[in-house]
Amino acid sequence: MIRSEYLSDLRHTAREIRNDVQKEFYFLESEDLRRRPAPDKWSIIEVFAHINIFQAFYIKEISKALEAAPDMDADETHISWLGKQFIKSMKPSEEGVIAMKMPTFAKADPIKRAKKGIVINEKVVFSDFISDIEEMEDLIIKSYDKDITAVKVPTFLPFVKITIADALGFNMAHVERHILQAKNILE
Repeated sequence: MIRSEYLSDLRHTAREIRNDVQKEFYFLESEDLRRRPAPDKWSIIEVFAHINIFQAFYIKEISKALEAAPDMDADETHISWLGKQFIKSMKPSEEGVIAMKMPTFAKADPIKRAKKGIVINEKVVFSDFISDIEEMEDLIIKSYDKDITAVKVPTFLPFVKITIADALGFNMAHVERHILQAKNILE
């Protein structure tokens, strides 16, 4: 796979997501953002709070990994078998279908966090989301001249590590999945 094409696709996805979010969600009323489709389902703002938790984790870990990654002139990269499985499990289909329902970790579940007294502020959530998606785009740009398969990135599963290339793809697939979830709540 050509590294520059892979990274360009990820940058394009990040920009599309940022623009979609600013257009479709940023100016919604509080009641629309906080309405849950069912008592045990997340609201739109809870979806974004969940994304932010994961984004903060992966931004920190990918940043550290990129600092350790060697420079690379060749424009080749690959996604590992494990990375492909991670991405496939997260990414919505071309038809906009989320194929596999997945449980989330308690520390990233907004409903469980609310029960512990963690309050979601809409303005902060969207500000953090936009900042994080822009920071992720910056990390993608920094990846253009790095060997993004040479260094591993921790995942939320403490015993599993994936390459930078895998982590970038997985993170963007995770964001895409939850943006689709938020759009479905809006409908």
